[in-house]
Amino acid sequence: MKERAKSRRRWRIGELADATGLTVRTLHHYEHLRLLAPAARTEGRQRLYDESDVRRLYLIRALRDLGLSLADIGRMLDDDRAALANILRAHRARVDAELERLERLRTLLDHACAHADRDVEPDDVLATIEAMSRVVRRGDARQKKGKTPKDAEARWRELGDALRACMKAGEAPSAPRPRALAREALARIVEFAGGDRATLEALAHLRRNTPPKNLAGWNPALMHYLDQALASLPKTEHEPC
Repeated sequence: MKERAKSRRRWRIGELADATGLTVRTLHHYEHLRLLAPAARTEGRQRLYDESDVRRLYLIRALRDLGLSLADIGRMLDDDRAALANILRAHRARVDAELERLERLRTLLDHACAHADRDVEPDDVLATIEAMSRVVRRGDARQKKGKTPKDAEARWRELGDALRACMKAGEAPSAPRPRALAREALARIVEFAGGDRATLEALAHLRRNTPPKNLAGWNPALMHYLDQALASLPKTEHEPC
């Protein structure tokens, strides 16, 4: 550890614990991890801490409040500024990832609550939650592998606009143009699922039971029109589920 500044003030371990709101056991643990060591000891081997120890301890607490691990804190306290910046950036990336996960969880809960508020059986609610979770996991896996095109939302919005135009024009879902668009949508659905039957079933369940109110321009009416167009396709072209 760095050379200590001279100071007359000394704290015993109980006094330091009381002053910082920590426990003696926690201070022992920090010492075991070499995060904090007493400046001196009494003749009876009791620990004595000085002002630099107190400042270091408050810094440890501040970094813990940021969510950093004790291992990262140890490196930050003893390494140079470059290491400090790298650790902070890595931790920020972890926080960003967790925020994205929580946002997805919030969306799942919003849909689940809305579905549960309807007059439906508990088994149907649980089936919807499971379907949502499966689709989210599939999306996360694709994203980690870099298989999610940056223009995916734009492509779905463009497809939705074309299908909506058919619906507004009064074309039957089984008409040639809606069916062609349904085939394109089906190809994208199958590609997203990677041919996984459970994911395809989950997507079909969500389309029919809890369609999004506004997802890339798609709403329940448009989803229903798509389902009708899909149902009009020959069985050999249906989703493999």
